[in-house]
Amino acid sequence: MTDNNNLVFPKLETDRLILKEMLIEDAASIFHIFADEEIMKDYGRFPMKSIEEAESLIAMFDENSKNGKGIRWGILLKEENKIIGTCGYHNWNKRHSRAEIGYELSKDAWRKGYIKEAVKAIIDYGYEIMDLNRIEAVVYPENEASIRSLINHGFMKEGLLEEYAFFRNVYQDLIMFSLLKKNWLKK
Repeated sequence: MTDNNNLVFPKLETDRLILKEMLIEDAASIFHIFADEEIMKDYGRFPMKSIEEAESLIAMFDENSKNGKGIRWGILLKEENKIIGTCGYHNWNKRHSRAEIGYELSKDAWRKGYIKEAVKAIIDYGYEIMDLNRIEAVVYPENEASIRSLINHGFMKEGLLEEYAFFRNVYQDLIMFSLLKKNWLKK
């Protein structure tokens, strides 16, 4: 088994973004994003109420990375040197070569193509470095922007998962999307 504590966190770069390890110093930016009700309604959590919650989330992302359960990058806007969101993988099942993708952006970064850039970079990383065969995404049926983004990246809708998750004290329906490596290679 690999000792993930000695691995260097991968830094990815696109034209406008740097995908980097989140540090405690990034807690204020993370709090700004995760304290927003409009963003959190699609994330499956209630909005954060304190900076300590942001620090705990960063620590959880770090722990998951070290334990090989996933990897979560902070999305840094190069021109402003500011974290505008996060993206990455969770529920990484190495035996079956699959992981679930997730992402969110601060509202002031919406509709500027940043998620398109970030998601392409992490899909490439998932197939080339993590050796994934399948990337999954589960999305609220009403989250039209995320659904469009996934379809634009080649994800296929697999179906509705009724009452699939217990988020925000309610059983929620989610739509399952997937992108298989063989289909990614055709792009």
